[in-house]
Amino acid sequence: MRKVQFMVLSFFVLLLATSNPAKAIFKYPEKETPYLLDLYSLIADYSDYQIGDEFGKKPVRSADLKTKSNAFVRAAKATARLGGGTSFFLGKFGDEYMMATNHHVLPNPELCAGNKKAIFPLYGKSFVCKKGYGSWTDIDLALFSIEVDNEEDAKWLISVGRNFDFNAILKPGEELLTIGFGVFQNPGRELMANEDSDCKVFSGEDEMRFMGDPDLINPGPYKAWSFATGCDVSHGDSGSSMVDRNTGNVLGIIWTTATQKKPNIQNSRYLDELLRTQGSEIWSQLSYAVPAPKIKEFLQNLVSSGSGSSDDLAQIALLIQ
Repeated sequence: MRKVQFMVLSFFVLLLATSNPAKAIFKYPEKETPYLLDLYSLIADYSDYQIGDEFGKKPVRSADLKTKSNAFVRAAKATARLGGGTSFFLGKFGDEYMMATNHHVLPNPELCAGNKKAIFPLYGKSFVCKKGYGSWTDIDLALFSIEVDNEEDAKWLISVGRNFDFNAILKPGEELLTIGFGVFQNPGRELMANEDSDCKVFSGEDEMRFMGDPDLINPGPYKAWSFATGCDVSHGDSGSSMVDRNTGNVLGIIWTTATQKKPNIQNSRYLDELLRTQGSEIWSQLSYAVPAPKIKEFLQNLVSSGSGSSDDLAQIALLIQ
């Protein structure tokens, strides 16, 4: 069945590429384009995205927020759709309202120009991408600012923004929360959250690895710094924040998940044992986020080396100070 599905996918890829070469959707970095996401929703199944006994991503709607924690509410309100991926609001730094997403969602700062918008469904508004400050593969991160034209919008954004916890010490078993626009079981591209019992840190204490992409459907061509999680994510969640469920601290940014997972990865008892023994599947079968401390280390080196325009580096320096 899988073979037939991929043959069908290949036909559509070829058709799109032939009709419009600019939309040859497997040509990286167009990893999270709407065309590709629609095809993923047709061919993917639970073995691609589910970790543990259930697929834990659930819709997030305004009416539900009154029953949620402060950490959940803030993270949900700060999350925005950006093209085929996800982004989140960090805060106001200097005069700029700064946001983060993955490199593969915004691979070139110049793509910020034009009509690209960050859409905040829980605020009912969107903001035009103002300026890109950089996009880097080692941390699969892109930073950009948005246009904010009035005091009411500025006040709301500042109330929900939170910067990366650059001093975070990641601990195995630490409970996590992630919110984004993943396509699996989500044809309407709603805002979806995962905070089930398997959504936690699986890698060792402060363990981080520079690893390749285990996504077998559409792998990226580069490595990125990572820590391992048991959170259910799917294509379209790229660029979501990874949040400590209890404190609300932003521990990092999602960048990928293993697809075509082994059947035992959908068993929570097996995962508990995997966490206890720190087995090798932690680094091949789960979901992966770039840790905030590595983001700071990379950006500090960037600023120190002067690799970029002085204005861009000055803005990045404000973010990490």
